Amino acid sequence: MDAQVSSKDQEIGDQPPSELPTLSEKDKSQESSDHVPLPSLSQQEADARHALATEPFQPILKVLADLERDDPKFAFPAARLIGLYRRLWESCVSKHIDGQKLEQENLVLKEAGTHLRQKRDGLQFRHDKQLSRLHFFEQALNSSRQRLTSLLDDWNHPSRLNLAGSLNDAREG
Repeated sequence: MDAQVSSKDQEIGDQPPSELPTLSEKDKSQESSDHVPLPSLSQQEADARHALATEPFQPILKVLADLERDDPKFAFPAARLIGLYRRLWESCVSKHIDGQKLEQENLVLKEAGTHLRQKRDGLQFRHDKQLSRLHFFEQALNSSRQRLTSLLDDWNHPSRLNLAGSLNDAREG
């Protein structure tokens, strides 16, 4: 029995309680294939992530240190379980922070979209106003063109004007 306990002690080694057990090569390759590289973070955001991910585990790590001292046989499985739970927790914290960051970016994009829609509406209003002015000027130009054409025709053919005037005189007299 003592041989089993001492072999377990050798497996665990002098590992500090704050460290997690190392993964086997199979676990490492599987974890690295599942791992998606995160974009670079600001130092403040990285500190916040680290604090949120590690603070809840401080009491657990103290209990694990006590357990390792009192009953090393159960310390390794407990450390492994805590390691799995910690990775899950870190993933949740990371997703939560990323979700908050996305919400903030979404809000900025919504505000920018609102501003662009207002600008587009203003430009559309000015465009419509210019089109109505252009239509009005086009009608005025056509009207002026018709009057000018009529005046020039009368000026180029004075006989029609005189003829029309003499017909009116003949009818009156």
